[in-house]
Amino acid sequence: MDLRKTLLAMRRAAVLTTSEYEKKNRELEEALRLGERSPSPSTLEKRELQMDDIENSTFNAISLFDHKLDQAYAEVEAAVSAGTLGTSGQLGTQFISL
Repeated sequence: MDLRKTLLAMRRAAVLTTSEYEKKNRELEEALRLGERSPSPSTLEKRELQMDDIENSTFNAISLFDHKLDQAYAEVEAAVSAGTLGTSGQLGTQFISL
């Protein structure tokens, strides 16, 4: 049962994290599209900024996943305690049955 709860929580965290990053990606694409009209920095400076952005994005993705995983564990534990895991009760279709 613990493995099942862990897998459900990890799946839920992955879905939440993916959704959040898809939203952020759309926002970044829009900002980039609008930013193309402004003068760009030198190539070396631009490359350094891109590397910093990649490092920050990676760290943020890991932090967000950790947060969403903790949140998903709490949801799974609550569903197990309430006896609604795998039913159409409290969590509805948020979790896919294994």
